[in-house]
Amino acid sequence: MTRSPIAPGDSIDASDLVVAEVRLGDQTDLYAGSVDAIPEGAVATRAVQEGELLPMSAIGQAAEVPLRPVVIPVAATVAESVAPGSTVELWHTAPATDESGDAQAVLLVPDAVVRRIDEGSSLGMRSMSVEVLVPSSSVHEVLEVLSKDERLDVIGVPGAHGLAP
Repeated sequence: MTRSPIAPGDSIDASDLVVAEVRLGDQTDLYAGSVDAIPEGAVATRAVQEGELLPMSAIGQAAEVPLRPVVIPVAATVAESVAPGSTVELWHTAPATDESGDAQAVLLVPDAVVRRIDEGSSLGMRSMSVEVLVPSSSVHEVLEVLSKDERLDVIGVPGAHGLAP
């Protein structure tokens, strides 16, 4: 089973795993039964949570991961549901374009995966950021928002991937 969360694209090696004795019956071939079952250069093709048995279906090569890492700067702390390996939504709030002054929030990416959280420095010199894995088809939209220095929020999805609601 996994020692800590493993994000898609992260390499998998013996230090990521803990030995556990389990009876899987006829499901044995669905999980990595030993470190030897993990091929050289293997990466996670999906998020695997801490304490989860490592499914063979989550083991692959880097070219099989359809996600790309993007670092999102955040102005304030994020919710507890935003943790490595969790699924998050990326919401874009564009500045108001009409006389009403109302900003419009749009769901930009409904299924990003958190890879890392950088809390920033204690001196306030560096702000907090969240590295997320975004589907390749959405990277251009995320980069456009970031290039305009517009608001992009990382919103946790409670209950996703084993997180408590």
